[in-house]
Amino acid sequence: MNLPVASAVTHVLPMPTDGTMAPHIDLGELQAELEGVATEALHARRAGLSLLEAVWDPRYPGLREFHQGIRDALFVEIPQEFEPWARAATSSRGDARFDGMQRTLFSFARARAEDDLSALQAALAELLVFEAVRLRLLVTALGSAEFELLGGEESDVDAIAWAEVGALLHRDELSDPEVRPLTVILAAANVALARDAAERAHELRSSGDDFREELRMRARLRAALRELRLPEAVLLENALSALLGGDRRELVDLQAERPVALDGMSRQAMDQRVSRGRRSLTHPRASWPRRRRPALFDLLRDTSV
Repeated sequence: MNLPVASAVTHVLPMPTDGTMAPHIDLGELQAELEGVATEALHARRAGLSLLEAVWDPRYPGLREFHQGIRDALFVEIPQEFEPWARAATSSRGDARFDGMQRTLFSFARARAEDDLSALQAALAELLVFEAVRLRLLVTALGSAEFELLGGEESDVDAIAWAEVGALLHRDELSDPEVRPLTVILAAANVALARDAAERAHELRSSGDDFREELRMRARLRAALRELRLPEAVLLENALSALLGGDRRELVDLQAERPVALDGMSRQAMDQRVSRGRRSLTHPRASWPRRRRPALFDLLRDTSV
């Protein structure tokens, strides 16, 4: 099977023309992965689930891994030789290829599913639109202290992104050739994020000092963890889950759920990183296991300023 939308996505990846090295990308493997998640997205749609529900449903492991994996990929350190390519990729929003990509995705996502192939195309395109909006919104939300200080969670970002995609994807106005549809939805999602923050701030005025202090502590801790290398960030977030209001996972389960961060690590290696990480957080920041190289999150946050 060859989904044209998967092919279009993989072939729009920016390759620098200034002589800098671009990373080797197995386009066939990437297309196969996109086709696999398209199948699960279509099955979920036919079962009556929204993508917001399906990406966390254990019946769709490919969707779950894709959704969590691209989030974690935001925080992977970029090797020095790949940084020029990554900077080109994160600064290509005005590139004609990416404008064309927006229209391609929206054309497929809005198309009527007259057969299985077109249904798969629509399901994949809708997923990619949702993930694109969600990732940019995550950068905005997590790039500032305010969102988490007000009690916002990453799941809230997912919900806001999906609400705006659902509300705007099929609006006739977005088919206007002068309109950049993804840009419009992202702008609407940012407005919704700001509105959500204002509502949270209003509600917090009537809450107790202890609750507000708990939110501040969690926000500071999460911000600190995002400065660390991805494996340490994931492992310490799990180890400190009681402080962060989450559930602690067994390391073998955590590794299966977060392969981008933990794939290939032994149980002993994970235990050692947790122990060293706990100790380092009690010392000045210079001794923390922080990222030595920028991640996509850092580059995207910089371009958002």
